[in-house]
Amino acid sequence: MSLTADLHCEIREVGGHWWPVATFQLGSAHRFRLALQGAGLADRGLPPDVSDVLRDRYDEQVTAHAREIGGATFITTQELPLLLNAALWLTAEERERIPPHAYEEYAETDFIRAWHALAQTHETNERAARLVVWFGI
Repeated sequence: MSLTADLHCEIREVGGHWWPVATFQLGSAHRFRLALQGAGLADRGLPPDVSDVLRDRYDEQVTAHAREIGGATFITTQELPLLLNAALWLTAEERERIPPHAYEEYAETDFIRAWHALAQTHETNERAARLVVWFGI
């Protein structure tokens, strides 16, 4: 079975509640999880103030497929640059086999840059932004 990732962008107006505004697709959930682990951002759970919409979606999936949910986390705009290190997207064996100049071909840093641009746009308009993620099998 392959690993999947549910990726959602949430925003919050100053003094308001978090609200999901975008959902993302990712080519390799496995590589994304490697990058999160390498950056120290994996398995932090859902944020305590996650939007009700995402809390309900997550709870529905856990209830329906408890054995298939493999962890959740969240990433702030300030933490995103940590995921631009292409080496984090590779296993130790791959880093030994693949020359460093080719790491970018395996990393999905374009996704990170695109999400960062979206998040910065919201933050420029005084809305906090973050990425909420959970993995499934």
